[in-house]
Amino acid sequence: MDSNKAKVTIDGNDLFNWFHSGAREVSSTKGYLNSINVFPVADGDTGTNLSLTLGAMVEQTEAQPSFSNAIKRLSESGLASARGNSGIIFASYVNGLAVNGADYDTVGLAEFSGIANKAVEHLYEAVEEPVEGTMVSVIREWADFLFHNHHRFDSFQSLMEAAYRFAGKALEDTTAQLAVLRKYKVVDSGAAGFVGFLNGINHFFAGAPADVIEADGSVPHEVIEESAAEYPFCTEIFLTANHKDPSHFHHLLHGHGDSLIVTSAGDKVKIHIHTDRPEEIVSILKEEGTLLNQKVDDTRLQSSVAAERRHSVGILTDSIADIPETFKLEHQIHTIPLGLILDDVVYLDKQTIHLAQLFREIPNSKVYPTSSQPEPGRIRSTLIELLDHYDSLIVITIASKLSGTNQAFRQELKRIDTQGKRVTVIDSRLNSGAEGLLVARAAHLLDQGKSHDEVVAEVESMIPRTKIYVCLETLEYAAKGGRVPNSVGKIGMMIGLRPIMTLDETGKGATFGMGLSQKSITGKILKLVRSAMAGKGIEAYSIVHADNLPLALEYKESLTKIIGKEPEFISEISSIIAIHSGPGSVAVCVTERP
Repeated sequence: MDSNKAKVTIDGNDLFNWFHSGAREVSSTKGYLNSINVFPVADGDTGTNLSLTLGAMVEQTEAQPSFSNAIKRLSESGLASARGNSGIIFASYVNGLAVNGADYDTVGLAEFSGIANKAVEHLYEAVEEPVEGTMVSVIREWADFLFHNHHRFDSFQSLMEAAYRFAGKALEDTTAQLAVLRKYKVVDSGAAGFVGFLNGINHFFAGAPADVIEADGSVPHEVIEESAAEYPFCTEIFLTANHKDPSHFHHLLHGHGDSLIVTSAGDKVKIHIHTDRPEEIVSILKEEGTLLNQKVDDTRLQSSVAAERRHSVGILTDSIADIPETFKLEHQIHTIPLGLILDDVVYLDKQTIHLAQLFREIPNSKVYPTSSQPEPGRIRSTLIELLDHYDSLIVITIASKLSGTNQAFRQELKRIDTQGKRVTVIDSRLNSGAEGLLVARAAHLLDQGKSHDEVVAEVESMIPRTKIYVCLETLEYAAKGGRVPNSVGKIGMMIGLRPIMTLDETGKGATFGMGLSQKSITGKILKLVRSAMAGKGIEAYSIVHADNLPLALEYKESLTKIIGKEPEFISEISSIIAIHSGPGSVAVCVTERP
């Protein structure tokens, strides 16, 4: 460690050690960073996002002896994995370091200071509207200090310690620079994360923590930024692009939201924007190259949890659980999207593709769309983020017979640190509105003060009592989507058969009955409901549809008379369910009494 203290040049191995130590420091303070997160949106995830970004940088990169190779590899992994406003700003700056440090195997104090200062230009080109009093300005002031003062120091340790203290003063100044920070008497969270990263570098030199910048308080519960209501979806797209110039994308996406950041390395481009129409952003960008990854966060939900968490137990489900978004927002239910693959583009179900778009594009698609389970990285980061906010989690997934999502969750839980917190993964053996009924019940049970175990027990007891009956307009989509044999689909379409689809007790798709008209299908479903009412009765029910609200409302009127109460909810189905059911389909989902 003494040799590190006296270093006047550094190579790739040294830089890699700096990042490792900085990443550990940010990870250890992510709770504090989340608690002071009020800008640009008070969504309480700055610390988590920055920690995940730095974690990916060091975990996905091997040490390199050359400074230029090390910073290039760190930049590449950061660009691919950067999350949130803070993560992408940090990754953009590292990208600038890589661009300007490309010719060095080792760097001295002067060379490093020049690279750090020049990289600021790259950062400011990436951010469409840089805001003073944030991470951007603190990085600039830190780099400026290095550039103008490096000659006064005899080692990297002494230079970095002095620059850290200067950055700490710049961080303190952010409270006065930005109105929302001044109002709540906090420093900028992203800037504090960057200063924490510098503190981690000092930790590496000294072998003990440097001065820790403490908070004067935490964010009051009433902090909800107006920007979250105007542009509620934090949208991030990673692509291989034809254009590399950030200004091209700034022009292309101007007016579609705010907090726009564009950074590129080689032919890879990472875009971050807060918008109200994530699907429009994807539609625009798919024409610019090959989409590699997408992420959409609802900042309204994040802000709600950060301001006042309803329960210590969190609920996470997948996008196949058809339940109104308003209900999920009110009850702080979190959703992980499955992927929908259409013409080689992987969309995020219910986030970057919706029913109208799906049905518009299917006739022109080269290959019939398919679905994919959430990739391991998305599951991992979602679990880590939620475990930062809840004491335990209940995860309710689509039937394991229909998707590998349930098993993917179980696998990722073996790979992450759950912080000693309980995570229960439930195989619903259902889908669509039937899965949604389980999710809604879990939320209501938490509202009643039930414990983690009580909620799990009751939800699991509901599964064998919950059924879904799907009325298809045609067999065409079920055949194309593989839910019925192609030969059966062709014959059925020729004679005009309309099937009732359901799931068996294991969660596997099955045909329940057939009819030659909408009226006959409706009659069969209503007969099933009357039979259930004559037996044990119906505890709860829902109605879901594929762009067929009029028929869903007809069902509501009839079912309300039979059951004596209105449905728990009426909701559109997910795009993934729709590729198997087709437009116009309606499903009735019921939970019988025990």
